[in-house]
Amino acid sequence: MGLPYAGEYSTLRGCASLTYKNGFTMTVLRRIATASPPHRVDNTHLKSAVATWLANDPDSLARFGRVLSSAGVATRHFVLSPEEILSLGGLQQRAAIFEEYAPALGIDAAQRALGQTAAKDVGTLIYSSCSVPTIPSIDALILEGLGLERTTLRVPVYQHGCAGGIFGLRLAHKLCRPGAAVLTCAVELCSLVFHNDDHTGQSVVASAIFGDGAASALLTDTGPGLEIVDTFSFLIPGTRDQMGYDAFDDGPRLRLKSELPQVLSQNAPACASAFLERNHLTPKEVGYWLFHPGGVKILKLLEETIGLTREQTRWSWDTLSRVGNMSSATVLFVLESFMREKIYKPGDYVLLTGVGPGLTLELILFQVRG
Repeated sequence: MGLPYAGEYSTLRGCASLTYKNGFTMTVLRRIATASPPHRVDNTHLKSAVATWLANDPDSLARFGRVLSSAGVATRHFVLSPEEILSLGGLQQRAAIFEEYAPALGIDAAQRALGQTAAKDVGTLIYSSCSVPTIPSIDALILEGLGLERTTLRVPVYQHGCAGGIFGLRLAHKLCRPGAAVLTCAVELCSLVFHNDDHTGQSVVASAIFGDGAASALLTDTGPGLEIVDTFSFLIPGTRDQMGYDAFDDGPRLRLKSELPQVLSQNAPACASAFLERNHLTPKEVGYWLFHPGGVKILKLLEETIGLTREQTRWSWDTLSRVGNMSSATVLFVLESFMREKIYKPGDYVLLTGVGPGLTLELILFQVRG
């Protein structure tokens, strides 16, 4: 697989097509909220369910044990019990389950993100998911559940995968207008991508790290919070096969290549440095780095290659341990955890980093406003 050469990143500085500043006013992330489904599953319960799943495949069962012991995930949440997940049927049933559970989860997160903001003041609703493709998208149900105006601009996003949450924020930055807030909402039921007959290595890894959840963010043109300074997107050449879903008659199946952590560690540091240089900053001037926690190996390699301390990235580790990987919603869980602590001060810089199919690197540079 070909990796980008060093000079590839020199083209990123000043490239207008990669900049999504809205040209009208600043954009401030005011509030963010998350929601988790009721089935909280620890590793003891999970091991019991997987022992049933892989009872006739001792090699895969042993592999699962090794993966789980090093995955860094302690608990996750699912809309169904592990036993019910084991008996999932075809795509029709999975879509019905998604329609039943996903809207309420999204509404829960979005209502708390709105806070005291009036529904009539929301001009745009950006919805992200990659779990189950439903048409029409459930963003219409979320809009109705929140009581938003029926003239609200709806932007459903499906194929950005794990980068969907950060893409939603980047798009909100472009669409935010004075007096018209933007609400983003990511809902992922990754458990619905599980297939009982799939004992491949990537399926075993997915069973050890993925969970369900929803997150929502409110962005306005004024007020205290995290101001978006700049955004950045880079499509890594020659990496389209690294991550995604493969289409089967019974629904999508996860594609996750073992080379993924190394590919990211070889590209993300240079990408981040070029982005920061465009904003007259160095990595040392950014106090907080919020990564999409795709896995322990990815987090460790990014820390080592960029030269970061665990104190600068601990919210990603905490999120991975508490709720696992929930695709597009995960990075918003990381951001919510960081904002909840309020350890930052006005003027501090925060870098949010995500990765999605493509492979696509997505970055947002924030500065804290008083």
